[in-house]
Amino acid sequence: MALLEEIIGLFNFIGSLVCHQRPDRTLWIGGNYLPVCARCTGAYLGLLLGYVLIPFLSNKEARGPPNLYLSLVLILPLWIDSIGQMLGFWSSTNDARLITGILFGVSLSPLLIYVLSLSSFSNRIPVLKRIKPEIAVLDEKNSWFNLKAQALSILLSGILFLTIRLMVGHDFSIFYWVVSTPIIFGIVLHFIVLPILLLSILIIMFISTMREKARKVLL
Repeated sequence: MALLEEIIGLFNFIGSLVCHQRPDRTLWIGGNYLPVCARCTGAYLGLLLGYVLIPFLSNKEARGPPNLYLSLVLILPLWIDSIGQMLGFWSSTNDARLITGILFGVSLSPLLIYVLSLSSFSNRIPVLKRIKPEIAVLDEKNSWFNLKAQALSILLSGILFLTIRLMVGHDFSIFYWVVSTPIIFGIVLHFIVLPILLLSILIIMFISTMREKARKVLL
């Protein structure tokens, strides 16, 4: 039990680095508050759901971006709800925060992968290389992650929302770990692993370029 409490404390510390953790805006699952608020919970779980779905729903041979209009429709509710609450137009609920976070994350993940695939270093990242389009062309109409794929993502987002909602308030401890572990993984992935990985690749590319220039000068 002491070890589990230490892990929960570590999770809460990691969550505190990216979230306010207000109790009234944080979901109580499995006898504990989750490491981040309801909106962040939805966003991180939505991002991970999107990444998981990409290999199954995308068409690697297509070159166009995900539908930007639908992506915008799914991303905007989070900002509208957040800004409206901040300005005092209404008081949001944890259900609204959770679902807007999930829709934001699940629509953002294919956009992030597609944008990364436009960069020259995308083929240097093994996992990204496996799921990104073979060639990305912004003005191509044949979408790599098409409307059907996005629609299925929305449907699964609703199922994820309902599943988490059913766990809220229950003291069955396994629920906490099932939800909090991927949240922490999402935080570490986006704020530690990816920045370090991208920075390392850029440094390697810079060194390689400088070496090539030096070699040409010496020749």
